[in-house]
Formats: sequence, C-alpha cells, structure tokens
Amino acid sequence: MYKVYGQRNPATESQPPSSQSGSGGSDSNPTSSPRLGQSANYNPEPATRNAPRPAAAEFLLSCLTANREPPAVSRLPSADWSEVAALAADLYLTPLLYKRLKESGLHAHAPADVWERLRRAHFASAVRNASLWGNLRKVLRPLRSSGIRVIVLKGAHLAAAIYSEDADRPMTDVDILVSRADLSRAQAILRDAGVGQQPSEMTESRHRQRLHVAQFTLRELRLEIHWAITLPVGPVRVDMTGIWERACPAVVAGEEVLALSPEDLLLHLCLHVCYQHFLEEGLRSFCDIAETVRHFRDDLDWAQVAIRARGWGAARHVGLALHLARVMLRADVPDCVLEQLVPGGIDPRILGAARESVLARTGFSQSIPPFDLHGAKSLGDKVTVLRHLVFLTREEMAARYPASRGSRYLFRYYLLRLRDLIRKYLSHTISHGRDPNAALVNWLSGKN
Repeated sequence: MYKVYGQRNPATESQPPSSQSGSGGSDSNPTSSPRLGQSANYNPEPATRNAPRPAAAEFLLSCLTANREPPAVSRLPSADWSEVAALAADLYLTPLLYKRLKESGLHAHAPADVWERLRRAHFASAVRNASLWGNLRKVLRPLRSSGIRVIVLKGAHLAAAIYSEDADRPMTDVDILVSRADLSRAQAILRDAGVGQQPSEMTESRHRQRLHVAQFTLRELRLEIHWAITLPVGPVRVDMTGIWERACPAVVAGEEVLALSPEDLLLHLCLHVCYQHFLEEGLRSFCDIAETVRHFRDDLDWAQVAIRARGWGAARHVGLALHLARVMLRADVPDCVLEQLVPGGIDPRILGAARESVLARTGFSQSIPPFDLHGAKSLGDKVTVLRHLVFLTREEMAARYPASRGSRYLFRYYLLRLRDLIRKYLSHTISHGRDPNAALVNWLSGKN
C-alpha cells in the first residue's frame, strides 16, 4: 500500500534519483522574469538543467510557502542565499520569491545585496506587465468589438485575477482561446488592426495540429490564438463544448472577456504541466496550481474536478499534478479528491522521480515512446503522426537540415528525415529499460 498524501520531505531526508535530461517546454522561457539585477527586457535562459542542491531546493520551497509556515532560517547559512536566489531565477520565480519573503518577514534575514536584487526584479516584472497590458488591450478590443468570444488563458488570466499582484506572475506570450469557427476571422481582424503575424510556411491545418496558429506580435507582446485545450488525438480528450458553456465573465487588460471556470482553470493548469509539457516547465507551473487553489478556496467544486478529469481521460495526469502541488507547496487539495483521482495513491518512487523532474526542469518527454508522445494510439492516428513527422514544411526542413534550403532534391532530405526518425525510435526502444522515468511514463499511460 502506497503512502498516499505525505507532507513535503525535510531537507535532511534522502532525495529521489536524478531524472534523465529532456527538452524544455514551449512556454518555459518568459522574458518577463529577469535574472536578479537584469532589466525588464532581459530574456533569460536557464543557466543549468542540472538538479539543484537539495538544501537550496528545499529552502526555496520553504520560502515559497512561508506565508503558511515560516521555515527555519538557521537551516541555511547566510552565504547560501545567493544560491537560493539564483535557483529562483533559473525557475522564473524571482518575483514570487520576493513577495513571499516580504509577506513572511523573512526578508530581514536575507543579505542586503540579495534582497535589493530581488526587489529590483519584482519591480521590473511590474513594469513589463504594465506594458504588456497596454498591448494586450489593443489586441482584445478589436476582437471584442467584432463579436469574437475570447477566453484568456494561463499567464495573463493568472496575473490579472489569481495572484494578489500581477507582478508576482511574470508573462510574455499571451494565450487566448477562440472557437474553431472563429479562428480564421479572428486572425483577419488582428491583421486588419495592424497586429503583425509571424511568417510561416505552415498551412492553417498544420498549425491546428499544434493547437494554435502562427504567433502574432505587437511590440514585446507575443500572442498565440488557440482553438482547443488539447489535441483531438490522444488519451486525453477535453470537452470543448463544456469549456465554452462554463466560461465566466472576466476583465483582463481593462477589456471584458471570458475566463475558464475555476474547475476548468485548475484542470487546464494540471494538463498543461503534466500532459502537454511533461513537467518540463518546472516549479512555476505548480505555483500557479497552488495559487489557484488558494484563490478560490471553498468555491472550488472538487467533485466536478474529479468527475471532469476522469471524463476527459486525465485522472492520473491531474492527480499527479495536484499531488506534487500539495507535497511541494502545501496546496490545500482534499484527501478525498486525490483518492478519487488516483485510488490507492502514487508509488513514492514515481512521485519522487516526478518531483525531481520538476525541480531540475528535465521533464520526461525523452522517456515517452515517439508515437505516444504525439498522442497516437490507433493505426490511423499513427499514420497521421508519421506523415506529419516526416513531411515537414520547407521551413522546418531547413531548420533541421540547412543544406536542404533551396535544394532541387528535397526528397532526399525527406529520406534522411525518415532515417533519423527510425534511429531515434530504435534508440528509445533500447534505452527505455534503463530510463529512470520509464515507470512514471508507464504509470501515466495506464500500463501499470
């Protein structure tokens, strides 16, 4: 019998084994979360993807939950505050760390130079978000005046309505959801309004394989227009009709828009980090989950969270995300909900591997069989995925095989692409048995 709902392990306990390295998620590099001392326009990249030192990671987790239970400051020498601050910057959590230390009074224990850099980073986040709100208003207004229903997703909604200050939740790319029927019209409206769209050789149908069309830009704002929460193939199938029926009125950037219902917002955050980005987006996504739970408190219909997660085929992904948010950040997730999602709990080894992947931002995408990675189960789905993997656009082929640019013999490079995919598949098959994340992947896919 697994230990189901344990509290976060103290720093003195042994840590789970390190995960296999993977690639980063698409939303994991926000320019609005500057490294300490950098300007608001600084575009950070993680300094490392190695697992952080256990003491620094545990102290950071304690600081992020300091508004609930102040940590023992004496556990970490003063000289190591710089390491904790650097780890927060690597995880894009500097503004939130500043806020939590200030709320709890722990800032009095931080070295003056570290605290000043944290303060400046929080201020830079506030300045950048203020600029983004102005640009976002110019995007939302023409859509709204044209009768396009818009649901603002993730970061912009979280910053505007969930976090106590928008500076606590930096953002760069803004995601909005429109109905599939309005997708083409929404793009035309924005282009007519002078909002630039990134050039792409992909057809609109190809972009829809990725859930969003080519990115729009307005100054430093990057906008992605989505038409669904998850791909139409794969084990998780989100009921988009229900999503729209339950959407709630909201005000973002001074414009009247829609937002996901509290339960759908929580489910989307869980799916985004565990199902779509394989834990690669790191701890910030779990801070979003914990903050959403805190914000809505008793207003969340937990029974509906469990019912919808099971109905969408996402019980284990949602269960894992909520487990991790509770274990690492003390999110107030009821025992009964975790039991409904994952009866009997999660094997501590699987939970430990997932926790390590979150803190190191390695994720587990490299551990997933190639077809499973793209949600293909049936033969028809696999043929579709294979076609899209092999027959990339000229732009995509040129990015992977520079010599193919302008070549009259492009078909030869498609044969090369097929060869590389076969090698990748064989390599994965051979190494899967030695992969420390294999058990996690198998569990999420229902294989054990």
